[in-house]
Amino acid sequence: MLLDVAEDFEAVQDEPALEIALPQVFTQPALTTLRRGKLRHVEALIEQLAAAHAPSDGRPTGQAGHNGAPLGPDYQLLVNEFQPLFAWATACWDYLLSTEGCRFLLRNGAEKLCSRGDYRAVTDTDYSRLVHRVFRQCVLDFPLAAAGQSFTGYLRAQFWEAVLETYRRLEDPPDPRQRTLTPYSYLRCSPYQFLNAFHHELVHRTIRRLPPQELGAVDRYFLQFYTLPAAAEAMAAAPEAVEELLRRALLALLVSDRLVYCLLRQIERY
Repeated sequence: MLLDVAEDFEAVQDEPALEIALPQVFTQPALTTLRRGKLRHVEALIEQLAAAHAPSDGRPTGQAGHNGAPLGPDYQLLVNEFQPLFAWATACWDYLLSTEGCRFLLRNGAEKLCSRGDYRAVTDTDYSRLVHRVFRQCVLDFPLAAAGQSFTGYLRAQFWEAVLETYRRLEDPPDPRQRTLTPYSYLRCSPYQFLNAFHHELVHRTIRRLPPQELGAVDRYFLQFYTLPAAAEAMAAAPEAVEELLRRALLALLVSDRLVYCLLRQIERY
């Protein structure tokens, strides 16, 4: 006999599907209005500024070391006029982070006092300064780069590309002999002290037992993060010879101290 259990039946709501925590990619806002429309004769004002701050040696404006010199109240008028552009650039910060990733800056002397790492992440304040530097450079370059064009049209074509290129260049290491760094390498080495003091001391104590040639190769390639050609040039040796020294050193460390071997290979993956 079938029992009528409809009255005693309790519907159980299906558990919602788990949301996979994928990185959020922000959409870049549309660039609509660039200026407030309260300042007349923008192009004439820019030409006056560029002429007043032109380098005396005949080089292009942006190459003569005048990048840090104040441009005066006329330039501030331009900044106020193009506040909508700065507001748009500020709104692009999340989009830039999600598409280009984080960048890092060298800490100054005061910032190093309480921090082991030599680098810190770029903040929104740093990004705002970058945007203002790019705008300033656009002002100085405009008279020569866009003759007969409106400054608004020049900004639409050049401003964001210049911001993007300037931001991307932040990943280049200060020493051209070094390999390009990733966010992971900046966070783990300083360069290139391990953030864990025990690991740092262990690596440096252990590699001192290597023969001088192997030690030199390990120091330059791993701890100084040189590219292989730069390490070979510093050691006055062929790249193939440096590769062989690194192979012998890593093999010896793999046998004698596997943790040090793994830490060095971890640096290489940066």
